[in-house]
Amino acid sequence: MHASYATVGVYTLLSIALVLAIFAVTWVLRPHHAHSEKLATYECGERPTGGAWVQFRVIFYLFALIFVIFDVEVLFIVPWALIFRDGAAVGAGWFLLAEMTAFLIVLLVGWAFAYRRGCFEWE
Repeated sequence: MHASYATVGVYTLLSIALVLAIFAVTWVLRPHHAHSEKLATYECGERPTGGAWVQFRVIFYLFALIFVIFDVEVLFIVPWALIFRDGAAVGAGWFLLAEMTAFLIVLLVGWAFAYRRGCFEWE
């Protein structure tokens, strides 16, 4: 019994030591004095023009965040749709339907909140 705990402890210590050793080797081998090209902003291979501080409209970030939320929603709906028939066959159909309805209501409330805040308006 105690041997299995000892094995887990040894593997934990070895993995921590390996990670620390990798960090130490990369710290020793890295260049210590970066030149100006290394410190420049990367713009897809083009020479950077202007400063790095530009005005970025928050609406793009909000729109992308809403897209990700509804994209993840599809990841939950597709498996649910695949097992719904099997669940209905064993008598859990109404429970599964109520569960997905509650999930969709929460998402629709979030969508309505974003819509009322004007997250979908472009100007």
